[in-house]
Amino acid sequence: MYPGIENVLNEYGYRKIQLNVSGLSLSLKQQGEKGLAVVTIDETTGAFFSREQFGHISESFREFLRKREFYYSIFLYILISEDDDSARRLFEDYENYWRIIPSGRRLMVYESGTREFDELRRPLEQLFPGEGFYGGQQGYEQRIYGNRPVDDRRVRWNGTRIPLVNMCMIALNVLIFFAEDIFLFQDERVVELGALNWYRVLEYGEWYRLFSSMFLHDGIQHIFNNMLVLVYIGSCVEQQIGRLRYGILYLGAGVLAGLTSMVYNMNLNNNVYSLGASGAIFGVIGALLFLVLFKNRYAGGYNVRQIVIMVMFSLYGGFVNQGVDNAAHFGGFIAGFLLAAVLCTGLRNARS
Repeated sequence: MYPGIENVLNEYGYRKIQLNVSGLSLSLKQQGEKGLAVVTIDETTGAFFSREQFGHISESFREFLRKREFYYSIFLYILISEDDDSARRLFEDYENYWRIIPSGRRLMVYESGTREFDELRRPLEQLFPGEGFYGGQQGYEQRIYGNRPVDDRRVRWNGTRIPLVNMCMIALNVLIFFAEDIFLFQDERVVELGALNWYRVLEYGEWYRLFSSMFLHDGIQHIFNNMLVLVYIGSCVEQQIGRLRYGILYLGAGVLAGLTSMVYNMNLNNNVYSLGASGAIFGVIGALLFLVLFKNRYAGGYNVRQIVIMVMFSLYGGFVNQGVDNAAHFGGFIAGFLLAAVLCTGLRNARS
């Protein structure tokens, strides 16, 4: 390992795992139920890895940690190299990596990464002072070296990707709620116009209700509870899978939740109207469970047990309260889980 880095890792509780690969090192630290792994690739030793070789090595490390019962591992890759092309070659599909340029004694920290390794940042910057300085503006931090900003390519907020789609969904729900409250809700026309009802969908072909019902709420407590969950859970999932996938997931789970509700109420001949974002939100929770189970992602600090407890309490609340569309909740959860499996097929395990 490059001189000095191992000392920093040891100081912060990382234990070196002995490897037999030149130019490659792995250090591990346990933090609660998470495993924090720092992989150092030192090209100054002459080591060179193709993208395929590096991908295979990364998967081998993750499998190694899973065997040691670190099921929620987060990786930081530190590349020591003078070659700008090395970062593009190795980390095209990764976000959580830093780079050290030995000749300039510079540490390049890309703001797209997770925050779990922030404690290493200052001691490594002291080890590699370079010409860097901080500049902050408009609520997010920009990292600059010399007179050139790091190529981050995406707007950041507190060091993480802004969950733009989720924020838009929340804003749309809130705006529609106030619009319906001011203009429509006084005579309850909102239910007649946009809530989900299987008879009106099938008899009159009003399929738009599968979408419109997702953005309608029947009171301030209803929308507050839904948006409170969505603002955090939705942001976690969008930051893990990206904006396009999240948008498809949210709307798709909401529609499938509505279809489940229609089938359930049609079989019971219940001529009821349902509305609210909870079917889509249960879909987001189902996607979160998939990410933790099968993509080895510690999104928002949640583990499997916490997600299962969250779902159980939410469903229990639906059963003990009248007027709750539990069929939509079940349908949304299953739909979100399955949609995540389809949408995240090409998504790498363990956010890196």
